[in-house]
Amino acid sequence: MNDHRDPQWPTGDDPDAGRRGRRQEQSQESTGFWQPSFDDDDAAAPQQPQWPTEAPPERQAPPRPAMNASTGRGGPPRPPGRPPGGPRPGQPMPPGARPPVGPGGPAGQQTVRVPQGPPPDQPTDVVNPVHGASGRTRTTPEPELLTHREFDDAYDYDDPDSQYDQPVLSDEEARRLRRKKIWKRVRRVSYVFVALMLIGPLVAFFVAYQIVEVPNPERLADQLDKTVEIKWANGDNFATVAPKGRRTLVKAADIPVQVRRAVYAAEDATFETNEGFDITSIMRAVWNNLTGGGGGGSTITQQYVKKATGNEDKTLTRKALELVTAYKLSNTTDKEDIIAGYLNTIYFGKGAYGIVAAAKAYYDKPLDQITDIEAATLAGVIQQPGRAGGDPEWVEQRWNYVMNKLVENKWMDPAKRASATFPAMADESVTNPGMTPEKQFIWAQAKRELDAAGISEEEINKNGYKVELTVDPAAQDAARDASETVMKGQPENLRKALVAVDPNTGRIIAYYGFNEAKNGIDFARSWQNPGSAFKPFDLVALLHKGKGLGETYDGRSGRKFGGITINNSEGNDDCGESCSVAKAMELSINTVFADIAYNETGLKAVATAAIEAGIPQNVGQKGMPLEQNPDLNISIGGGKYVARPIDMAGAYATFAANGTKRTPHIVAKVTNPNNGDELIFDGDESLGKPQPAFSKSDPALNAKIARNVTESLIPVVNSTRGGALKCIEGRQCAGKTGTHGCADTAKTNKNDNCAAWMVGYTPQISAAVWVGSDDNSALKNKQNKVIFGSGLPGEIWKKFMDSYLKGKEKKNFTKYAAIGLSPDQAKTQTRNSDENKNQSSVSSTPSSTPSSSNNNSQSNEPSSSTKPTRTNTGIIPTGRGDPPGGGGGGGGGGGNNDDFGQPSG
Repeated sequence: MNDHRDPQWPTGDDPDAGRRGRRQEQSQESTGFWQPSFDDDDAAAPQQPQWPTEAPPERQAPPRPAMNASTGRGGPPRPPGRPPGGPRPGQPMPPGARPPVGPGGPAGQQTVRVPQGPPPDQPTDVVNPVHGASGRTRTTPEPELLTHREFDDAYDYDDPDSQYDQPVLSDEEARRLRRKKIWKRVRRVSYVFVALMLIGPLVAFFVAYQIVEVPNPERLADQLDKTVEIKWANGDNFATVAPKGRRTLVKAADIPVQVRRAVYAAEDATFETNEGFDITSIMRAVWNNLTGGGGGGSTITQQYVKKATGNEDKTLTRKALELVTAYKLSNTTDKEDIIAGYLNTIYFGKGAYGIVAAAKAYYDKPLDQITDIEAATLAGVIQQPGRAGGDPEWVEQRWNYVMNKLVENKWMDPAKRASATFPAMADESVTNPGMTPEKQFIWAQAKRELDAAGISEEEINKNGYKVELTVDPAAQDAARDASETVMKGQPENLRKALVAVDPNTGRIIAYYGFNEAKNGIDFARSWQNPGSAFKPFDLVALLHKGKGLGETYDGRSGRKFGGITINNSEGNDDCGESCSVAKAMELSINTVFADIAYNETGLKAVATAAIEAGIPQNVGQKGMPLEQNPDLNISIGGGKYVARPIDMAGAYATFAANGTKRTPHIVAKVTNPNNGDELIFDGDESLGKPQPAFSKSDPALNAKIARNVTESLIPVVNSTRGGALKCIEGRQCAGKTGTHGCADTAKTNKNDNCAAWMVGYTPQISAAVWVGSDDNSALKNKQNKVIFGSGLPGEIWKKFMDSYLKGKEKKNFTKYAAIGLSPDQAKTQTRNSDENKNQSSVSSTPSSTPSSSNNNSQSNEPSSSTKPTRTNTGIIPTGRGDPPGGGGGGGGGGGNNDDFGQPSG
């Protein structure tokens, strides 16, 4: 039987107590964890350690005790017979505490001893005692020794912020500690990353500097001597662009100072002082691009490197190599040689490579005779040389920019700038006899198409591509003859344009925007108000609702819609208050189509219908979204709603092709004769690809809508001016006239028009003709009479169509199937309604308020239709490209809103 006794704790009187205490403490190696103590008294029956069944209370870090005089160690004196921390004799058991084991505890339980080592912050006594002056024995503390520790993944012993005897952390504290450790790692990784970001580019820059090669201007010039062939649609030669012989390499000393300064002002004002690149310009370009602006940050040296290497990929790698090469070039080559190489190799437009050729192409002068004002033009076109040949307004804008920069850099006197005017450029037919002004516009339009497809004029010239156009020389001759014959002897302020499109391919077969009196502006692509030529799109929107040509509306003049008064041409009330859509189209009744757009379909539906047919989504020089907050002007083609002859010809071609839309295009294909006639671009496949216009899911409905529009336009051609516009040989033709009232006469009762149209088609061809002026002034013919769409535009259209169609197969439109009420049904209902009115007038007094006989009529009042469902947004006049004003075709509105012109014809 084991003899369990209470342990006798040292009192300090026993001389061996220190050694025994040290041996006991040394036998219990502290690991930082609680360990059980085994009783060895009962050797015959060893017992397993008794593990506690409850978690020990949280330990608090004990304060460092004072030295005990009796033991020479820290802590208070320990009374005999009581273990440290144990309960006093007779002290009551605290609640929840376990009863003691041993003699006083339950039978058979082994005593569990928890050794009490020195506090964690106390040294371990491992040396012999030293006797002090008082004779007492004391020990010399030894510095803490590291011992082994068991792994604890929740505790970092090496973290100075952690302590072994910290209390157990709460969840929030644990999360905060984890975040602290995570951010410490993030900071360390960030330091490494920043170091790599700083060192890496420097190393890459140094390596690249050693391997890049600087360009050679003479070798580059040799690479650019290629000839470009341009062909008509029938394969005949249109023109040849031969840069060979038009380029002359000039030495730096022969470049006039005014030319240099103009180029510096346009492209790189710090050229003579920078190191090949300009950090300020680069950062400004980055900021502009991030904020939606434009502009590049390349210096002249960088541009030269890009042209010399031929690498224009939009990648960071290419840009980085370009910057390194520019820096090396700037450090190894004289600035004089760099600017000479740059001006000898860059493209200036109009087929001119190099500054000498540019001086000849733009001003028909040798380089040394170019003035500073003319030099501003040459420098300005460097940014986008492809636009120089066909966009004179842009060229003038760039000239103004360079002139202002010259003043800003103190290279031109402000007084001279204030008095300077844009210098007129030389006629390209003089500088390049093979390219007449008429051909210039065709070629410029072709280059615009190719540029939009990613093929620049510079690429064309550099590779010597062959370009085949869609223009039929016979159709082009017919367009020129019709335009010049009809307009001969007319007032000099009049301008004209004609574009013809094949509905079955989308090919532009005639493109005539040239005007002898105003060379430089291509009116075939000039934005103008279409007037009543826009009304077929009102009808498309109505047909989408299942209503057709037999629907009737109040067609009387002077009706109001949302506070806007709409008038018919010359106050025409011929259609009456029960006017069918078919009759309204034939007579061009403005009030009916305003009623349809405002009350029946909604204004946005008209914009959508126009886009479906082929009008661009963004119109005008500023690219106004057509569907954005449309106002009542859209119903009659006035105000801010504009289109170009090329757009109108394409949109009406969609009607001619039974709802199949193809983008009008002037380039058939581009091939590379230097590589086995490799196909570079197929215009018919890329742009002329057919697609349903009005219904993508229902081909039958798509064709039906287009055919209903055609049905409404056939009587317009047959009845206008007594049938004067009918096509020859009894061919079926459909079309619509249009006029636009002048904004400056909107407050008067005059019928002056500022634009007049005739757009019409057969199954084989669609043609749009526009007649107007440069400044939106009133149109008068040589008899001093107002010009309407059926006048000069109609005559040009008629002459062209007859000439082109003569001898060709006669084709008719497809069979008509009505959507909603047909025109015949409308006539029957109108006749029955008139009879009912006559009968009712015998038996009753007529009402003072006019009434409509048809349920589809929108109003019984001349001043209003149904209650307006939306408000007019108003129109802001916009200037030359976006002329303000007026209603169209059969006229504009007028009256209370200056944005609507007076009625026209």
